[in-house]
Amino acid sequence: MANQKNDWLINAEVQYKVTPVKGRWEVSLIFINTEDPNQVLVQTIGDYRSKQLAEIYGRSMQQTAAKDPRGTKKLDKDAYDFNNN
Repeated sequence: MANQKNDWLINAEVQYKVTPVKGRWEVSLIFINTEDPNQVLVQTIGDYRSKQLAEIYGRSMQQTAAKDPRGTKKLDKDAYDFNNN
């Protein structure tokens, strides 16, 4: 039986974030619930020696993980705000 509390992940918007961590560039995927933008899941997926490599990997993984591979955004950008603190 599927975990119903995580069913929203099937239709989630997927974004990526690249952050510097200990001299490397860490890539995280961010899954955002399209019905409740306050519900998010952040999953670290790797780290790279350069920001450019991390950006390439992040974009690739975002397109792979997103339901709509064209990258069409489902949420209004003003519907949520990420605090990097």
